[in-house]
Amino acid sequence: MQIRFILGLIFLFSCGLLFSQEYSQYESFDYSPYSRYLYKPGTNFHTSVRNYRMDEIDRIVNADSVLYDGLKIPAGNLNFWRRIVHDDLFRWKSDDIKILINPLFNFGGGHETNEGKRTYINTRGIFVKGNIGKFFSFYTDFVENQATFPNYVDEFANTYNIVPGQGKRKDYGDGGHDYAQATGYVSFNMAKYFNLQLGYGKNYIGDGYRSLIMSDVASNYPYLKFTSTFWKVKYMFLWNKMLNLERDESLGDTRYPVKYSTNHYFDWNIGKRFSMGFFVNVVWAQQDTVGYRGVDFSYLIPGVFVRPVEYANGSPDNVTMALNLKYIVAKQLAVYGQFVMGEFKADEVFSGEKWWANKHGFQIGAKTFDLFNVKNLDIQAEYNQVRPYTYSHYTSIYAYGHYNQPMAHLLGANFREGIFIARYRYHRLMFRAQMVKSMYGDDYGDGVSWGKNVLMPNTLRPSDYGIYIGQGLKTDVVYGDISASFLINPRNMWNIVAGVQLRNHKNEKQTQNTNYFYFGVRTSLKNLYYDF
Repeated sequence: MQIRFILGLIFLFSCGLLFSQEYSQYESFDYSPYSRYLYKPGTNFHTSVRNYRMDEIDRIVNADSVLYDGLKIPAGNLNFWRRIVHDDLFRWKSDDIKILINPLFNFGGGHETNEGKRTYINTRGIFVKGNIGKFFSFYTDFVENQATFPNYVDEFANTYNIVPGQGKRKDYGDGGHDYAQATGYVSFNMAKYFNLQLGYGKNYIGDGYRSLIMSDVASNYPYLKFTSTFWKVKYMFLWNKMLNLERDESLGDTRYPVKYSTNHYFDWNIGKRFSMGFFVNVVWAQQDTVGYRGVDFSYLIPGVFVRPVEYANGSPDNVTMALNLKYIVAKQLAVYGQFVMGEFKADEVFSGEKWWANKHGFQIGAKTFDLFNVKNLDIQAEYNQVRPYTYSHYTSIYAYGHYNQPMAHLLGANFREGIFIARYRYHRLMFRAQMVKSMYGDDYGDGVSWGKNVLMPNTLRPSDYGIYIGQGLKTDVVYGDISASFLINPRNMWNIVAGVQLRNHKNEKQTQNTNYFYFGVRTSLKNLYYDF
């Protein structure tokens, strides 16, 4: 009731001041048409806040024409065939109405040679976006899936009862999974500098392939987002609702425990090349040991300094702070990084005794476009590491995670990781190569938390001192993926793909190898992370 009241007030207050605003639906890092134009000196674009606003992109480059850059467009009238390979499947435009409809799908199969396992994916869906008049814009999509996966993904899905990043699963056929996902938002501009978005989906903060601040790894969630863009500054306030997939049905309540989160992010473009972003997040439970708490209004004030407010509340909640940095070295080269911190006590940090609550991590990376002046040859290299127990809390309901996955890096905490990605595109043909090498300390499954699983209470730690990255079940993973794809329609990123995936997972308990060949006809608008 409190949430509905808040949203109702915002909506009523805003209606007289609003005009619509669209966001880009191209969320995939591999099929993102705009990034190479945004990482240039002097654009004053806030690349770390995704999804991108279309009006802000259009100030830098013609967003519509960029979709067809380097593509040979079939001549002729806009008949059915030309719609299939060039345009939106259905489009309705008048003076003040625009509605676009496109299919979403993924039909494919594969073969995992080590276990002789055949896989398949059967995804059908649709997305609709548009605006009606000057006050209202929207986006919605829905996909229904049945699939079998290679061994390690199948093991993850059965262990956590979810498909990575795509929601809860149920059994289907012989060893298969059935799952569905919906996404949507409505968006308004409030006067000149303010935007309001009410949605169900994901958000991303950062310039890297991974994010230690907020990523799109976990499943969709409801959120309310307020952004203000002025001068060289972008401020984002995000409220969202998250769930823990654990419940006590003996109490007669089959709903999942609820927690809320507020996120403040302030990004400042300093000069033509450098940007600095400050982030603070607080997570609190809808109901704790004292009783029903609901929405904490003290956290819902945009611009408020959360740490003093949380301290004034008796410090019951989980606060994470972070810094995001980017520097554009040259016209097509950018370096970036993040530093995240859960707790900080100077005497413990510098004592050298590796206190358990020295919860922090960092990222450093670089991305370049048109390497060696070869058009559309793009390279990205990145390193991430996070100490044990970062993002966790003494109770799992307060952890910075949702639907059995972290809200930041997909490995959680207690890891080191290196990533290398190369992409090359020639007209409609695209080649991609990726390598990921990671080391993390996993749990043994004996009830002791070694710091990787952010949803596991950190009160279950083995000790207070001598805590280090890789403690617990030391696990090494090497992952590689090479693929070639042919782009058919850039409107929904419809492409045909074939590739091979190699993975080696090794610790003292098991060695698991995955040699996987795959083929598919798909649309690639969103990121799906199976590289763990």
